[in-house]
Amino acid sequence: MRENKLLYILGILLTLASCNTGSTHKRHLTERLFLERSHIAITHPSDQPGQANRQQGPMVLAEQVNYTTEPQLTNAEAAQEDEARLDTNKVYTLSQVTVTSRARFAPVREGQVTIDFVIRVPQAYLSDDFQVTLTPELLHNDSLVKLEDVVLRGKNFIELQKQDYERFEEYLSGIIDPSAYDSAFVDHRGVNRELGRRRQTELDQYYNKWALMQEYRDWRNTQQAEYDAYNIKQAEVLRRKLISHDMKYQTAFSRQLAMRADTSRLGHKYRSERKKLIDTAPGRRQITLNAVPAKYREFYRKGITPEDLEPLLPQERDSLQIAEGFVLHQKIAANEVKGSRQEEMFRYMVPSPYRMDAHYNAIITLDKDYMYRYTRSYPVTAGLKNLRLTLGGSITATDRSYYKVQRVDTLSYVISSMDELADGNLLGNPEFTVEQRTEYMHALKLLRNREYQRALNILNDYDDYNTAVALTCLGYDGKAYNTLAALPQTANTHYLAAILCCRLKEHQAAVDHLMEACRLDPSKINRAERDPEISKMIQESNLREYLDKL
Repeated sequence: MRENKLLYILGILLTLASCNTGSTHKRHLTERLFLERSHIAITHPSDQPGQANRQQGPMVLAEQVNYTTEPQLTNAEAAQEDEARLDTNKVYTLSQVTVTSRARFAPVREGQVTIDFVIRVPQAYLSDDFQVTLTPELLHNDSLVKLEDVVLRGKNFIELQKQDYERFEEYLSGIIDPSAYDSAFVDHRGVNRELGRRRQTELDQYYNKWALMQEYRDWRNTQQAEYDAYNIKQAEVLRRKLISHDMKYQTAFSRQLAMRADTSRLGHKYRSERKKLIDTAPGRRQITLNAVPAKYREFYRKGITPEDLEPLLPQERDSLQIAEGFVLHQKIAANEVKGSRQEEMFRYMVPSPYRMDAHYNAIITLDKDYMYRYTRSYPVTAGLKNLRLTLGGSITATDRSYYKVQRVDTLSYVISSMDELADGNLLGNPEFTVEQRTEYMHALKLLRNREYQRALNILNDYDDYNTAVALTCLGYDGKAYNTLAALPQTANTHYLAAILCCRLKEHQAAVDHLMEACRLDPSKINRAERDPEISKMIQESNLREYLDKL
């Protein structure tokens, strides 16, 4: 009480001091949490007000339990054959830290125990502007295992998260995939300008060539007309010469024919003179390459006609080639840097991402304290005797301020399993040889460490009560029950038979065995709370009243 009063006075003084500082800094939304006197807490379910211990499952131990990183028994060391038994009266110490907490038995079933506890968050820690992240942590041996978080979000914080994700999505949308570089990172205006320039150049060249072609055609037509006139004139001159020559020949031929002279020499002379007239006549004039002016020779040589002329406009391959010269390399580099920073930018833009992996995710309500029952299975390894549970976490606000939840008091779970039902007294069998006793002791140690198959490999040779325990631990329920049936009937055999009958769905036989076991040994009534099959049967069959009368 005195400590609470001092904290309250200190809080008032700090508040007054903050009012007089005249600071212009905006107050954090989480500031009030640093002065909050209530605490986030965890408890076993049956520790809640108004709940009956016996109605909430496994029994809660009321004694103080202290823990250390290296557990050491402070009471006298038990005999070796008794180490298998879990003594809930033992006190453990934790260096530098001592916590007082209620411990709960956690029964092992199919190699796992159920971690079951209630988280209580006072209303003062809840706000529409908060996200409360609570992280349960299991401590055993030298290990710390973080369990899945419980996440509570206020409506304003949910809206902020949505805005953060939208901002990040906008960032991602600005990152161009390399497959789209050709369209996104090319100066298309520059490409279009270059294409336009080339297109105009080609058109200009086309029109120039077209005009030259027209000049060539006009020249050729004029030249050909001149050649045709000359050729016609010379042909006429030759024709007249040949007519005149023919007339001379006909006159001479007629004279010699009249004189009955030989005309063969005359005919030979005629043909020779005619050939000479033709051969010496001027040749036909026609357009040749040498006659064509140099500027027209391409048209003449290639036989180009007006129909062959067309502008060589840029094609698609020309556009691609041009685009290579207009790539925006600086923007590509900036885009690649932007893409490489996606994870970093996500952490920056979305400092509080959605927690899809959370054990539980809920929206904060402000009208009352928040209560959540957390249940999770956890595998049990060899030698694991107890588990400790604490709770840490953080509170983040919409103004990005942060409050770390200090670890709350530790809950403890004493692991309870079938191997606890092993009977160490059987080690004192007077018929055992020294070798058998040593072997049997090793089997019990293996059973304690939950190395059930190795223990059974030894105990099979003894076919006694502990053999039935090992079979039960491994799930060989029918064989275990048959083994018990052949043994003398004791409180232990009846109790183990009750568990086996529950598993084998023999309800009435299970009830009969349990009642007989508790009659022979009333301590079995308390033990029943630690075995899930038996405790469930007691509740379902309303056996508590009958057991209390034993």
